[in-house]
Amino acid sequence: MDERVRRARDEVVNMVALRPVATSVGGELPGGLLRRELWLSVGSGVLDLVAAVAVVAVGPDAWFTSAAGVGLGAAGANAIIEAFRESRRRRAEVARIREHGADEVDTLTALRADVPARRWGAVVWALCELLLVAVLAVVLVGVEGVLARVIVVAALVCHLVAAVWEYRYARRRERWRAEFVRGEGVVLPPLPDRWRVLVPRDTAAGTGKTAEST
Repeated sequence: MDERVRRARDEVVNMVALRPVATSVGGELPGGLLRRELWLSVGSGVLDLVAAVAVVAVGPDAWFTSAAGVGLGAAGANAIIEAFRESRRRRAEVARIREHGADEVDTLTALRADVPARRWGAVVWALCELLLVAVLAVVLVGVEGVLARVIVVAALVCHLVAAVWEYRYARRRERWRAEFVRGEGVVLPPLPDRWRVLVPRDTAAGTGKTAEST
């Protein structure tokens, strides 16, 4: 890893750790912002949980049925838990910004809202999805009866839809912040020059104008 990138990331982590905590109980988000994109994570979790129940109910008594049920159940529970955690985080972020103002990390987060996830993270996610789909395919081959096969196919479709929703949620999770900043008239401080290595070059080139116009 580039030494400049490492130092910049360390500074960001330290600033986040030293952020003041809001003491007010206010800071309620508008309903639209609070729920923005969160329905994707909740919906994804519900679909995976439904698929898990369906597969375990009609699948053969074998290890691959248990593996599919556990995998789908874990994915669904994690997605729903993530939505609740994100909701709490947004409320805390709004309260902090309203009480103490935005800091440089908020500027960095706004600039990186549409930056794709790290390549290795996307690869791991894709491999896990392929493995789970493969296990579901094994269940489909091993199940007996037309109705049972239809149910397993429906469970597979539910999981594929859930995976698409989860991917969209991961890509859009931070976009609520830009709308909040515009709506509240929050002034974002300029991005430190040493942090420009953390944002795409075309985005970093316009950070000065962005900060001033905001």
